[in-house]
Amino acid sequence: MKKIILPFLLAFFFSSIAQEKGLVVGHILADGQPVPFVSVVLKNSTTGSTSDENGNFSINVPAGKQTIIVQAIGFKTQEKNINVPENGKIHLDFNLEESVFGLNQVVVSATRGLQKRTEAPVIVTVTNSEVLQKSQAISLSEGLSFQPGLRMETNCQNCGFSQVRMNGLDGAYSQILMDSRPIFSALNGVYGLDQIPTNMIERIEVVRGGGSSLYGSNAIAGTINIITKDPIADSFEINTHYGLIGGTSPDKAITLNGTVLSDDLNLGMQIFGMLRDRTQFDANDDNFTEVPLMENQTFGFKTFYRPFVRSKITAEFHTINEFRRGGENYFDRQPFEAYTTEQITSKMTGGGLTYESYSENEKNKYAFYFNTQQSKNDNFYGGRIDDELGNINNEESLRGFGNTEVKTWIGGGQYIRKQDTFLNGTGTLTVGSEYKKEIMTDAKPGYNAFVNQTLDILGIYAQEEWKVNEKLKVLAGLRADFHNAADEAVIFNPRLNILYNLKENLQWRNSYAKGFRAPQVFSEDIHARIAAGEVALVELADNLVSETSHSFLTSLDWNKVLPNSEAGLTFEAFYTRLNDPFVLEQISETIWEKRNGKGADVFGINLEAKYAPGQKWQIQGGATLQKALYDEAVQWTENSVNTNQNFFRSPNVYGNLMTTFSPKKAFQNNISLVYTGSMYVPHFAGYIPTDTLEKTENFFEVNIKSSYVFEVKEKFQIQLSGGIQNILNSYQSDFDKGVNRDASYIYGPSRPRTFFIGLKFGTDLL
Repeated sequence: MKKIILPFLLAFFFSSIAQEKGLVVGHILADGQPVPFVSVVLKNSTTGSTSDENGNFSINVPAGKQTIIVQAIGFKTQEKNINVPENGKIHLDFNLEESVFGLNQVVVSATRGLQKRTEAPVIVTVTNSEVLQKSQAISLSEGLSFQPGLRMETNCQNCGFSQVRMNGLDGAYSQILMDSRPIFSALNGVYGLDQIPTNMIERIEVVRGGGSSLYGSNAIAGTINIITKDPIADSFEINTHYGLIGGTSPDKAITLNGTVLSDDLNLGMQIFGMLRDRTQFDANDDNFTEVPLMENQTFGFKTFYRPFVRSKITAEFHTINEFRRGGENYFDRQPFEAYTTEQITSKMTGGGLTYESYSENEKNKYAFYFNTQQSKNDNFYGGRIDDELGNINNEESLRGFGNTEVKTWIGGGQYIRKQDTFLNGTGTLTVGSEYKKEIMTDAKPGYNAFVNQTLDILGIYAQEEWKVNEKLKVLAGLRADFHNAADEAVIFNPRLNILYNLKENLQWRNSYAKGFRAPQVFSEDIHARIAAGEVALVELADNLVSETSHSFLTSLDWNKVLPNSEAGLTFEAFYTRLNDPFVLEQISETIWEKRNGKGADVFGINLEAKYAPGQKWQIQGGATLQKALYDEAVQWTENSVNTNQNFFRSPNVYGNLMTTFSPKKAFQNNISLVYTGSMYVPHFAGYIPTDTLEKTENFFEVNIKSSYVFEVKEKFQIQLSGGIQNILNSYQSDFDKGVNRDASYIYGPSRPRTFFIGLKFGTDLL
């Protein structure tokens, strides 16, 4: 017995000696005020802690020379070297400085795990909530233009359908995520960007290039990850907006945010809400809308509970109700009593539950989640049809009513393992599985047209991130997707990313990724025909296969953070090869068939620059130069003569710029610019005699905004703001007129010159 006990005791004794630790305690301040929920970590380890609501922290670390890193969103990362005594205690305070751009902030979209942006092997660009406020963005669609490679466009005068393009590819090629979950359905892609309020958004992370190896179908151009706000401190905020579109049509909105936390910080909740009422706008006095009427009511919450020290349960819920109508400007009539009308009553309800847990040594992380969402709308596409005597033909006019519903369920799990040793370096292993079920029904009873499609996708993925040394990092991953929408039994999507630190502040990244897009009946591409005033039904061709892609990117990313300035510069070159791209070909008066095309190439460069010489001035901008071509000219109307090799609505040059001047923290002045270059846009017959391909002019949309915060009392402020959007009134001038117009012939900025004022009051507005 002694032979067994003695070695055990000796092993325990020497193990205890080897793990002698000390305690590091301290206080974290910014401008003399405590900063809660700051991440405090030991460099090159998984040991970490978080400051409490009073800015205090404590962390047990091994004795000896150590480096403590402190990082928080909105502040510059700080490091301090210390010598920790054995079984002793050392006091260490930090005074944080605000970070203008968050050049080294923590992101999640690169690897599905938290990681500093400059250390991620995949380049991630971020739009934070401050940029959304500076641009006076009320909804998500109004705030997506301030990223390189991204461009928002409006596609319909009647319903205002909008989509985001990335690297020249239309909205169906980008995977939109909510807190890293692919809950956005094809129906949400048509109207959802206008429905998500910006007051629920913490930041928008964008990864350009194929991302199907992590996020599945549609992540061909890239991913747009909408990170919603977490409850991190007691606060409330009420914001009002009043705008005049074209100086005449009111756009009114009120938003609400509130957060409450328990004293022990183990339970918290944030609620958000929005009411918006936008009046229709007619730009050319033809009694038909260019900007439709929209009424929106949104409510939601996000809450968390920590049942144990290293575990967290997060629940979220949201509901969005919207009514929009456009077309002939007789809104006091039933939709079938007005000529050319689109009316949509939408309701979206969804929620999710996530459980996360860490092991005691924080080397293992587990996550399990379930999300569901129901999106449905009652719609009318059509208008008044008269009989020979000029009276309403009710039988024909009523055919325009229909409804669409999409139900989505997503469930999955993920495991992350931090490896102290991996091939003479260190590593991080990520494995997971995700199942998505989507049921879509679309009914147009008047045309005896009914669609019922069920999409089942099971994805299994794994990736290894290998840190070879301080300069080199390699990431390799593979995802297998099993789905029922095409003939393939399984689709494999690999990725390879290489990060090399040329210098401390200069990273060179190279990547390859394969992506795919599963065929769906309901998608954005058919809406152009509806907007043109035609009934358009889609069928999937026999032997239709998934669209696949091969994406290659190389980038140089330089960042410099000094005590009194910040600067960043990114250069990125991209090339995407599309195989079997989906194209629509007309096979009868009302039927369009989705087929596989011959192939296409998209290539170009993205540039982004940021500079803040101090706290008073901030300048940031981005530009894209690109080309998108099909291998062969594609027929785009029923007339076989009308073919073209270019991607439509895809300008070769576009970009953005934002400048901020703050003589003091309470006084903000912003000028922003969105540039849209010339592009090819189809113009369908009706108002004009024949289908025509138009080449548009260039647009410079310039916006200005000023705001001032008044301190009423401690932790309570009032902000007044005002400005002009599209101050130069750079707006399309050749809209069609009348009942026979092509409502899809719309391009350029989404609104004419618009005046606005705002009033906000709440806590922590500075």
